[in-house]
Amino acid sequence: MTDHEARYLREVQYRFPDRLAARAILHRRYGRGDWFTWLAEAIAFTPGSVVADVGCGAGAFWQQAPAGVPDDLALRLIDNSPGMVAAAEAAVHAAGRWRDVAAIVGDAAALPLADRSVDTTLAIHMLYHLRDPVAELARVTRPGGTVAVVLNRSGTMAELSGLVEAALGRRAARPAPLSSEQGLALMQARFGTVEVRRFDDTLRVTDPVDLLGYLTSLPEADAPGAAAKLAAAVDSAFRVTDVFAVTKASELLIARR
Repeated sequence: MTDHEARYLREVQYRFPDRLAARAILHRRYGRGDWFTWLAEAIAFTPGSVVADVGCGAGAFWQQAPAGVPDDLALRLIDNSPGMVAAAEAAVHAAGRWRDVAAIVGDAAALPLADRSVDTTLAIHMLYHLRDPVAELARVTRPGGTVAVVLNRSGTMAELSGLVEAALGRRAARPAPLSSEQGLALMQARFGTVEVRRFDDTLRVTDPVDLLGYLTSLPEADAPGAAAKLAAAVDSAFRVTDVFAVTKASELLIARR
C-alpha cells in the first residue's frame, strides 16, 4: 500500500464510521443474522485474556458480541483512523461489559504493542490493506496464543462487483483484494498449521436504497459522476428483479502460536 493509499483510507474512506455502517446494513438486514455469534464461538476467547482487535473499525464486533464472550477480557482496540478509534471506544463503553479497554490510534504495519503481549489477536476483514499482513500479528501474540484472521474467499459478492463494472467500466474497479485462499498461504508460511472455518451466506436485497448505499460507500464512488452511474445501474437491476441476490463466503483462519 502506498503512502497515498494509506492517507486516503485514514482521511477519507475510514475517517468516520458512516461508510462502514452503510456496508453493514446489507449484511445485517439481508444476511443470516448470526455472524457475530458464529465468529465468537469459533474463536473461543479465554476468560481474563488480553485481546487485540487490529483494524477495529467502529467496534462492531464488541457492540454485537454475544453473552458467551467473557466480560473480563482486556481489550486493545487499534485502528489507523482516529474517528474509528473514537467510535470503537464509545461502542465498547456503551456495551458496559469490559473495564480494561485501551483505544489506540496505530498502524497495523507497526502495531503499538509489545512483543508477545497479547493472548488473542484479531484481524477481521482488514488485512487487505497491508504489504506484509501477518508479521505484526505474529510478533505481538504470546506463545500459546491465537491469531484469528477473517477474509473473504475470492469471488465473494461478485454480483456487487458486476454492478460496479457495469456502471463505471472494468478499468474503474479496484484490483481484487487479498482473498482467504491467499491469506491462508501467508498464515501457513508463518504459523504452519492453520484451522479454516467457513461462513456462507446469501444476501437477498429487496430495497434498492440499501444496495445503492453500499455501492456509494466504496472508493470507486468518489470519482466524479460515479454516484449517478451507480444509481442508474441499481435502478436497471431492480427493473428485472424484486430481489437482488449477493452470494458471500467468509473464512476464519485460526493459528496457534
